[in-house]
Amino acid sequence: MASSNKFLLTFLLALLCLSLNAQGLSKGDIEIKLSNSPHQGRVVVSYIKNNFNDGIIVRFTNEYDTGGPISISLKMGEQRTIDITCNIVEAKPQGGGKFIDIIKKPKPKEEKEKAGTKEETKEETKEETKEETKKQTPVQPVANKSEQTKNKDATGVKPKSKIKKDLLTIEDIAPDFINHLESIPFLSSSAIDEETTIIEEHINSLKNWKDKDAYIRERHLNSYINTTRDSLTQYSKNANSLITGYLEKYGKREIANKAECIDSIQTILMSRLGHREENISRLSDEISNPSVTEAFDWKKLDWRNIGIGAGLFLLLIILFVWFRKASKKNRSATTSSNKSNGTTDASSAIVVRRKTTSILRKQSLEDVIDNGAYLKIDCDDFCYDSAVRRMYIKNTCIKDIYNMYAEDLRNPNTPKEDGCMVLGRWVQDAESNEYYVSLEHIVLPGDDAVFAEYELNFGGKIKLKVTEMLRKLRRETDLQYDLTCWVHSHPGLGVFFSNSDSNVHMQLKHPTRPNFLTAIVVDILTPQQEMGIFTFKRDSSINSKADLKKMYSLEELYKWALESDRNSFKPEDYYNTLANARKHNYSCYGIELSNGAIIDMGKLAAEESSGFVGMVHGFANQQGMKTEHVAVTVTKNEAVPDNELVGCFIMATHCSIPSIRKAIASYINRIKFVLVYTSADGLLTSIPIINQDICTDENCYGEQILEELKIWTRRKR
Repeated sequence: MASSNKFLLTFLLALLCLSLNAQGLSKGDIEIKLSNSPHQGRVVVSYIKNNFNDGIIVRFTNEYDTGGPISISLKMGEQRTIDITCNIVEAKPQGGGKFIDIIKKPKPKEEKEKAGTKEETKEETKEETKEETKKQTPVQPVANKSEQTKNKDATGVKPKSKIKKDLLTIEDIAPDFINHLESIPFLSSSAIDEETTIIEEHINSLKNWKDKDAYIRERHLNSYINTTRDSLTQYSKNANSLITGYLEKYGKREIANKAECIDSIQTILMSRLGHREENISRLSDEISNPSVTEAFDWKKLDWRNIGIGAGLFLLLIILFVWFRKASKKNRSATTSSNKSNGTTDASSAIVVRRKTTSILRKQSLEDVIDNGAYLKIDCDDFCYDSAVRRMYIKNTCIKDIYNMYAEDLRNPNTPKEDGCMVLGRWVQDAESNEYYVSLEHIVLPGDDAVFAEYELNFGGKIKLKVTEMLRKLRRETDLQYDLTCWVHSHPGLGVFFSNSDSNVHMQLKHPTRPNFLTAIVVDILTPQQEMGIFTFKRDSSINSKADLKKMYSLEELYKWALESDRNSFKPEDYYNTLANARKHNYSCYGIELSNGAIIDMGKLAAEESSGFVGMVHGFANQQGMKTEHVAVTVTKNEAVPDNELVGCFIMATHCSIPSIRKAIASYINRIKFVLVYTSADGLLTSIPIINQDICTDENCYGEQILEELKIWTRRKR
């Protein structure tokens, strides 16, 4: 009886396993959102969610672009916002099995064939009718063939065969363009398929590899991602020229619906670039995911060795306490002996230990040498003899110096001399005895400074400001910051180093390593704001104007600094308010808010009640075909230094498109988005401007609570 029960239990368990395995993937397990595509027979997938009881693989196929399918993996319950144009969506379980159709749109070619069949039926009917008419109607005399030709020519109608022969259509060009792409290694379908397979293998390996960082390092995955993205950016920028160059092969032959044709082959090209971008993004996301730490196994611990180690540690503590007590006892005895003898030992001076800002920190420029935010200037370029080998000037430092003199130029009279101190770091090459110096932060003088036409006095307050800034920088970075440069102007007098300038230079030099100090002199009244750099020579004398072989332009340096600053944009330092929008437009794909912009909006929201409040200033960040707009500051001024007008900030009781359109009417041609804050619910709504008009599709909007954005800025700090 027991054996029969055991057999029955085994049978039931096997049946249960079979029934669980039989629960395959179905259409109902996948939640998907679709919208119409401008291309016939295709749809745009904007959202997908996995409701299956296991992971799945979803494949998107666009049969008309032949760029190969796009595949994404979704864990159980995972959802993703995407933007993929396709006509077939299939899915299968992660563990294996066949793909099943989720959506499948009819092909335009099939529809054309059906339509063609109907036309043929109509033509056959017409022919039969004509034959019947011919039989019933008596034959009329026919004019000669030349007369018929003249009559046809007079109507101006060309034979159909001639039209087909002369005009090119998308059906002629698209297949040939696809073959053309196959000849480009980076864009061929075989290269894309091979890349998809390789990246899938990398992703699976990264998930199962114990030392994830070692795997990434050994296979140079970060370098591969950066190289591929650089190529994608280059191909995206040159997409129009690539298409134009391809179409030149047809010479002067006329193309039917040329604009539509160009749009179609551009879609084919961007689809292939999109496949590669999707692959690289998947690999990049997997690399950025934190490694899964294995569960700690207490059973594997060697408790015997741990016990021995703990005992030794306890013994060391006991010995240390005993030694301290013995030393203290000896010092007390010595003090008592000295007092009893009534004498003082002159050699045993009292040492007072105190905190000081002069603690020497690490001397390093490792983070500066290959950093694109620093302008590298070899001193051999501008002088014949210099104790400084190379200077690294940070882009923000250049902008601060430029803006300081921009304020001086507002003076309607002749601007006075002006200047500042510059803090940075330095290292010394022991073999050549030459210095490498960075210029990073400026310190403006206090209100006791005196700058006259022939007088340059920085005053005493600037010393306190420099000391405080050095203390702050050294504490926060644990690096050795010092005064590495000082800047002043000679408005209208030219660039030179006077005796007074030399005296200031000697007073500011470092007490033990004087030769790393540099000086910058600017004549802000010259067309390009001529600028000279002065350094110590190897013999510790100072270079003069006669020793310089090159001058620089502060205007040109400022332009470089702006470009460099924008190229160093890091998305993780900004909040993208359109990240969760259900739809995206390539001309305003994202609105990136800086900490400063969020804080500015919070202040304006507290001060104002409603209406047009402020202007958003920043810059555009191009990522392939996508344009994101970076908001750096929000102010009531229409112009701010270093940035351009990109948007408007409005406060309202509710988000009314007609009211918003009216409020920004005078700026609509200059801005790229509108930020609307509704005080009733504390909601900030981000609205893109498309084709110089407010976007009315709410799926393209972003919504955040302003107070939550302010909390995000504090977390970032």
